Amino acid sequence: MNRLSKRLNSLASFVNKNDSIVDVGCDHGYLSIYLVEHHLCQKAICSDVNQKALDSAKTNIKKYNVDIDTYLSDGIKNVPLEEINTIIISGMGTTTIIKILNDTKKLKNIDKIIIQSNNDYELLRKYMNTIGYYMQDEIAIYDKGKWYLSMLFIKSTKTNTEKEIKYGLLNNENYKEYLIDKFKKLLEKVPKETKSYNKYTNILKDIGQN
Repeated sequence: MNRLSKRLNSLASFVNKNDSIVDVGCDHGYLSIYLVEHHLCQKAICSDVNQKALDSAKTNIKKYNVDIDTYLSDGIKNVPLEEINTIIISGMGTTTIIKILNDTKKLKNIDKIIIQSNNDYELLRKYMNTIGYYMQDEIAIYDKGKWYLSMLFIKSTKTNTEKEIKYGLLNNENYKEYLIDKFKKLLEKVPKETKSYNKYTNILKDIGQN
């Protein structure tokens, strides 16, 4: 496999050669296959709650002739994590992700969690801090008409700032401009001197709009 989509490539960029990963919600298995094929990690496991998706991953694993174990599992419940130090979760919402990570005993050996959620980023960042993971890096990428945020969390006693929890690291100027434009348009739709107007005004100040 020569290349990944921009979305998957942003996740792959957080993986290093010392990582042993489990790709939760692996779908077709392309991310794990790419990482193993290009020797970008020590070990990879694919898991999915959907048998059809897992069968697709198995087919692709066989096609590309790579050594990847697969598990039918609701999140990480049925996945052996003794030799795993990195969890990757993408393609699902924050509520589901929190449910997957809620069994913190399973995270004993997990030093790194890479997440690409579909929604509720503030809730996700706050939750990750409460279970002992600090958002070290974040990549905002635009792929096929949509923005995606890929977040790198590392096990740490450090916590992110309130602004980082709310809006992310804002280290991509194009994404920052997108947020500013989004809240400007919302601001135009509400009457002045309302709670919503004040809320959006404060958000624009917070993210750096004068």
